Amino acid sequence: MNAALKEPISLEELRHAATQGKAYKAPGHDGICLEFFRTTWDVLKLDLLQIMNHMYIEGRTTARQLQELIVCLPKNAHPKNVDDYRPLVFLNTDYKTLTRLTANRLRPCLAAILHPNQHCGIQGNSAFEAVATVRQAVAHAEVTTTPLCIVSIDFSAALDKISHFYLLAIVHAHGFTDWFLQRIMGMYSKAAMEVQINGFRSNLMPIHSSIRQGCPLSTQLFALCLNPLIQTLERRLKGIQIGRGHAKMAVIAYADDVTIFLTSPVDVRKLQETLLIYEAATGAKVNMRKSRALALGTWDTTTQIMDIPYHTDVKIMGLHFTNKVNTSANEI
Repeated sequence: MNAALKEPISLEELRHAATQGKAYKAPGHDGICLEFFRTTWDVLKLDLLQIMNHMYIEGRTTARQLQELIVCLPKNAHPKNVDDYRPLVFLNTDYKTLTRLTANRLRPCLAAILHPNQHCGIQGNSAFEAVATVRQAVAHAEVTTTPLCIVSIDFSAALDKISHFYLLAIVHAHGFTDWFLQRIMGMYSKAAMEVQINGFRSNLMPIHSSIRQGCPLSTQLFALCLNPLIQTLERRLKGIQIGRGHAKMAVIAYADDVTIFLTSPVDVRKLQETLLIYEAATGAKVNMRKSRALALGTWDTTTQIMDIPYHTDVKIMGLHFTNKVNTSANEI
């Protein structure tokens, strides 16, 4: 695993990375968009390959390459507070190409590292499978009247809260070498941002937390950061077993969309303890107001779950679920 990560970038890898990004995206500080690399590929490919290996193998990136610009667009005609603005993150194309190359190399390694119930970041896993699993749990509780509570956890600004100290510690704890850890540190230790709002741009500010939005590597890094939470919940909670011969399951995750299956009031305390530890370690924060609980079977709704409200309709991975399978995730 680590040996493959350390190999110099090949021209074919670079060509593939240059064709992966979406077209006609706004550029970062450098003003260079991906179309420039694609259009001038035959002329620039060897120079670009040298630059990418300079950044990846030697770990040489400049502070300017790592800068990001956040443009805040108003959500309504009369914005009055921070929540009335939608932040858009703009990163330099050479940085995004570097992280896309890194993500392509890291992706095959994650299947042996991440818990199989994390359906994002693992080749072969998909959101469709995650949604189907939740729907099966609803059907199981409806047919067997098993007491079950599905808890959809919402993390406030999930990627923005992750501590860089925790991020680097997790990368190291998952068995990656100091060499690869230094490459990740190089992408984050000198990172800084400017914020543009109403046509005015702020001074440069260092970034001490967050997994960078808009970065091709962010999904995999967040999956690594979330992995200890999933592993702990699977170990501590009783979970649900659907059918004979199937393994018990306590949590399903797709990126920051975390769904937990509670079958006993005893598990509520364990869930709260685990989330508190995760918050303290990572800097993450559970948004109780946006988190949702769905009671199924004979689950007692007088059971308090950390101030998380009960609802008869819960949105999970963009689809609506109720306590009846025929009205749950019908879009699939």
